[in-house]
Amino acid sequence: RAEVARRLAGPEPDRVARLHAAIRAGDAAAVEGLLGAEPALADARDEEGSTPLTAAVDAHRAALIPLLLRHGADPHLVYAHSAHTPLSWAVTIEAHDCARALVAGGVEPDLYAAAGLGDVARVRAFFGPDGRLRARASITGSSRYAADGSRLPCPPETEAEIVADALYVAARGGQEAAVRELLAHGPDLSFRAFAGATSLHWAYFGGVRAVVALLLAAGADPALRDPVLGCTPEAFGICFPASVAWVSRVRRRLAEDPRLVGVESARGGPLHEAAHAGAVEAVKALMEAGADPARRNAERQTALDLARARPEHAGCVAVAEWLAGSAPEPRR
Repeated sequence: RAEVARRLAGPEPDRVARLHAAIRAGDAAAVEGLLGAEPALADARDEEGSTPLTAAVDAHRAALIPLLLRHGADPHLVYAHSAHTPLSWAVTIEAHDCARALVAGGVEPDLYAAAGLGDVARVRAFFGPDGRLRARASITGSSRYAADGSRLPCPPETEAEIVADALYVAARGGQEAAVRELLAHGPDLSFRAFAGATSLHWAYFGGVRAVVALLLAAGADPALRDPVLGCTPEAFGICFPASVAWVSRVRRRLAEDPRLVGVESARGGPLHEAAHAGAVEAVKALMEAGADPARRNAERQTALDLARARPEHAGCVAVAEWLAGSAPEPRR
């Protein structure tokens, strides 16, 4: 009875934590040992709802994916409350080495994943001779929310929206050929994907000018603002990574176009977004690029004001200290 109860309860939390730590560290021997001793760990979720396969994708540990699959990890389990499988998450975060390892391991991409991988042949195969989508073309899709915070269907319900959702991830990843193919199938260019942003917003985030040009030529609206950051597509390209502390992407956008340092968001601009996110390195990069610490938003707040408004956030405290010590406070 004790053994049955133990098995029904699932793996012990400390073993789950050890497995996920080994995955993040890329320690194949430790992962092999843990799974060999307790096969049920192969699908054991951590406290955030991540499966071992999703954890490997998050950590860009492509070499561990064949090992996890060999031990029975289920590639169709979604992450926490999202609709993302390990494969759809891999293409979303541009962990293409992990995505290719999953496909090589026998995981069949849906339209969303094929678009994110830039696999034009697979994308094309999802459409019939009449150009219409075949049934069950997409089983995942981007995480989307209504204005009241409730989750929207993943994948979307109409054909034009399913194509548009695939277009979003292709644009985000800079997959020019896949974008060109999907534009031929009538996507809704005003479709709101993740973070309420359109494909054009995400194309600017991706930073591939040819993709931006394709969407503009197809009629995408360059003045349409997203409902989360209040950015035009061009401004979204730098304000979104600043708002989630994606420092390498902030630096990349600035290197490609230094004038982006002065674009607007509802919170103020990229420096305001980075300060609110507690992203010290992003704040430094923006300041080095000429961001104005005295700039005020519509509520007359500076980036320093936003950082000081979140004393419970360690990153914001660090940002406030750095800004206060590196730039004079604007006079009220």
